[in-house]
Amino acid sequence: MKKFASLLSVVAMTGATFAAGTVAAGAATPEAAPTAASSGSCPGKGMTVKAKESVKIRKTKKLNGTAVGLFPKGAKAKFTACTVSSGQTYRNLCGWDKDNRWSPIAYRGMKGWVPTACEI
Repeated sequence: MKKFASLLSVVAMTGATFAAGTVAAGAATPEAAPTAASSGSCPGKGMTVKAKESVKIRKTKKLNGTAVGLFPKGAKAKFTACTVSSGQTYRNLCGWDKDNRWSPIAYRGMKGWVPTACEI
């Protein structure tokens, strides 16, 4: 299994609440995506994320959602919310299979959603 090193790891270390319950620091897995921050904190908002592969920024959390722009490989964007969100499941994208986590980002004046698997 690939080592899970992304924004989700940081969220897990700060004690965010996950869909399957509260996860201890360092115990984040691809199957346990955060859905809400605990204690009113917002550990992810404003963090910088980097594109693992070039991917379209979408208006909605769907692969066929309207594209507002491109998040090119290696580019950096700001995470615009406290946590990732569930959306349409994508298969074999950026090295992940059957994932439904989407990250809200802002990149060069464009705001939208990218598959969480495509950022580091």
